[in-house]
Amino acid sequence: MMMKLKTKQAWTGAGFALPALIGIFLFYLIPYCISLYYGFTLQNQFVGFNNFIALMKSNTFWLSMKNTAIFTVIAVPLAIVIPLLISLFLSTFKKFTDLIGSLFLSPLIVPAASVIYVWQIFFTDYGVVNNLLQKLGLDPIIFFKGPWSMALLIVIFIWKNCAYNIILFSAGLKKIPKDVREFAYLDGASRSQVIRKIVLPLLRPTTFFVLLLTVISSFKIFREAYLLYGMYPDENVYMVQHFMNNNFYNLNYPRLSTASIILSIFVITIMLVTFLIERRSDNG
Repeated sequence: MMMKLKTKQAWTGAGFALPALIGIFLFYLIPYCISLYYGFTLQNQFVGFNNFIALMKSNTFWLSMKNTAIFTVIAVPLAIVIPLLISLFLSTFKKFTDLIGSLFLSPLIVPAASVIYVWQIFFTDYGVVNNLLQKLGLDPIIFFKGPWSMALLIVIFIWKNCAYNIILFSAGLKKIPKDVREFAYLDGASRSQVIRKIVLPLLRPTTFFVLLLTVISSFKIFREAYLLYGMYPDENVYMVQHFMNNNFYNLNYPRLSTASIILSIFVITIMLVTFLIERRSDNG
């Protein structure tokens, strides 16, 4: 009787998982296999690693990789540290929770196109910010070209992901027993010592989860970059996604597929390194 019940439960679970597995197969595995085919062929002929070698010689591709790496290295840590600090502040001063929550939750509610339109109103050459700077007698700032273009994109990414990370960190902080912190205060520990030696170590699983989500979100910034800067942006914000998107419009599928394979390897490497660091810290 128990065997029949377990078999029935297994088939029920498989039935619920089947739609998700079909979706993964149709929209992830098959397209990736097609990309692998195009990555190693040219005009339906197998060319080995020739497409990869040709891509390695492209200055445009290396520019996109450099900008993507710079964005990831700067934006991801800031999108983790800032929400963590805000969460620690909210856990201490709970009366500001509603106010700060409403300020940071707006990016999750407002559509991306509307948000970008507002940013354009503020930061274009004749926008609100430059008009204010001119009235103060200061030189205007060109936000859509030069180093400021990358800074603006990083700010948008942090603003967009801050609310969700605050929610995750706040949930992690609530799981930490209050008794542990109270005993530490009774033993004479300062607030900074409690945070460094008790709160942050106990918050490590949440931080690891937030890190993974933030890294994945950093590779989805193309939507905002495309809406803000267009198909051919300033060279400081020309990402790998721009490179692949332009090759898609040019119908250069071998180059597009080769770049997507390299990007996937780049993302998988970051994930593996993150998992290894987490495992070592747990064993330590």
